[in-house]
Amino acid sequence: MDLAIFHHLYGGSRLWLDVMAALTVVGSGWAMLPIAMLTAFERTRDHALRLIAVLLGVAITVFSLKMIVGRVRPCGSLAHVHALVFSTPHDPSFPSGHAAGAFAVAAFVAFEARVHPVAKGALFVIAAGIAISRVALGVHFPSDILAGAILGTLSSAVYSATRRSYARKLRNEARTAGIL
Repeated sequence: MDLAIFHHLYGGSRLWLDVMAALTVVGSGWAMLPIAMLTAFERTRDHALRLIAVLLGVAITVFSLKMIVGRVRPCGSLAHVHALVFSTPHDPSFPSGHAAGAFAVAAFVAFEARVHPVAKGALFVIAAGIAISRVALGVHFPSDILAGAILGTLSSAVYSATRRSYARKLRNEARTAGIL
């Protein structure tokens, strides 16, 4: 099933590949620059720092899993497939770091920010586009991007739940101590 989905998404028209290349660039590490710039503003600093912490945790987890699993990319394991638009990445394929990062950002915003639900949904659509771009360009299998999407979403969900639980605990302790 992984190969069937891969063959369905791989390649395509010039316009399709241009869109996929643009999404891949949006989902790359360069996307951290605007997030880092948000630390300069008092209003967005806390959220930006928390998101950076989540993304660093995701990056470390992705790197570790890539080294443990060691899955060869489709452009390195399938005779008729090559990396399209960009050069072939040299690290292992599983899980997709682009998908993990994109879904971590979308989920973080969904759980932590006060934004319109349509904007939250749009971030998940963009994250899905970034993930699909990796298959279309021949550098990931669909299961790689699915694992990355799950990893990124769960990382933000666990972070958010842990942060809220800790904040609730601190409020309860402050009430018990008569501070609140």
